[in-house]
Amino acid sequence: MKKKILISAYAISPVKGSEYGAAWDTVTQLAKHHELWVLYGMSDDHMGDTQTLREFIKTNPVPSVTFIEVRAGRVATTINRLNKIGLGWFFYIAYYLWQKEALKAARNVLASVNIDVVHQLGPIGFREPGFLGQLDRPLVWGPIGGMKVIDNVLLENKPLLTRLKFGVKHQINYFQLNFSPRITQAFSRADVLIAATVDGQQTILKKFKRESHWLPEQGIVADIEINEAKFNHIHQQVQLVWSGTHIERKNLGLCLDSLALVKRKNWHLHILGTGPLTGKLKQKADESGLSANITWHGQLSRAAAISVMNGTHLHIITSIAEDNPAVIFESLRLGVPTLTLDHCGMGDVLCNKCGIKIMVTAHDQMAKRIADTIDHFLLRPEILADLALSTVTCATKHHWEKRSKVLNAYYNEAIEIYGKSGIPNKETLIILQNA
Repeated sequence: MKKKILISAYAISPVKGSEYGAAWDTVTQLAKHHELWVLYGMSDDHMGDTQTLREFIKTNPVPSVTFIEVRAGRVATTINRLNKIGLGWFFYIAYYLWQKEALKAARNVLASVNIDVVHQLGPIGFREPGFLGQLDRPLVWGPIGGMKVIDNVLLENKPLLTRLKFGVKHQINYFQLNFSPRITQAFSRADVLIAATVDGQQTILKKFKRESHWLPEQGIVADIEINEAKFNHIHQQVQLVWSGTHIERKNLGLCLDSLALVKRKNWHLHILGTGPLTGKLKQKADESGLSANITWHGQLSRAAAISVMNGTHLHIITSIAEDNPAVIFESLRLGVPTLTLDHCGMGDVLCNKCGIKIMVTAHDQMAKRIADTIDHFLLRPEILADLALSTVTCATKHHWEKRSKVLNAYYNEAIEIYGKSGIPNKETLIILQNA
């Protein structure tokens, strides 16, 4: 049954990846089945930067979607300047104020449209749940992420500043998950909760005594396919790919340390992305004797990056903290199996038919296990050809043809729950309105 859905997406873009792309895919795919009103505040790099989306929808209107730009107030805009110069935590203050404006915009929509269900979609993090719970409508919140506590073993060889940063983040997470009335009330108010990871699902149950559905924030839109021609010369050279920003959290150093231990040399690594550590990592690769086997592609367009990945046989991800990186789903779609640490969203999404999961242990132990795994593939590269076939089978589970049906079921569930438990929900509604 076609529904009228109000969605708060905040960051959304038809050309960017990550959460921007996830929100765009969600909106455009749901619009095939429902009528949507979408609140947003950013399509480019910072709050209020919306030119890309505004220009795009002028010439490419999306049927059944009304995009509503929510402008941040003067105070939020001023505070967000601190975020622009690198003081990232000030974003949450500005975003809190933006959510107040989003609530006003949502009420304006409800004044003229009989909305069936409200969806607090993004950003994915739990720490700012917005204010749409104050609306007298069924509410879906999620996918929700950002609750993961990183295993200390992954921080052992990291710089002091990185360890301090994650230590502070963990303390803030602990305080907010245990002592924030607003976050507790938001988890109580939502009729349906969606967790981005299994770990998040367990945290929601433990901290808030609420069941939730597991659904990654990312999905697959385009056709699932394999570039069969790339296997013609796989015995001569296996093509590897690593993609991400060159920062400590993405942990490219572990990939390089692992390749330095690989005995066989019939491999080539394609590195996509740039970042503040690019120079240091290139020096590390050179000192390890790896440079001849690496192509540093830099920051490519999404289409160019996909083209590179489509010619590879194995994707490697070594991040110490993620929810569900978009590159996992791109690799699934292209039939490129992934070698990953067994944690975060990667550990949930990937199985032994589409990935190789390395147990989280000390850095040197993980490097050795990754190197041994790669050596095994270099000796018998036909295994990667077999894995490619099973990878595209796994990819179908995450295609939007299925996700649309799953989300529609969640909307139906929210409507049913709200109808049955209107009195307790309205009690929570009053608390939220007074917050």
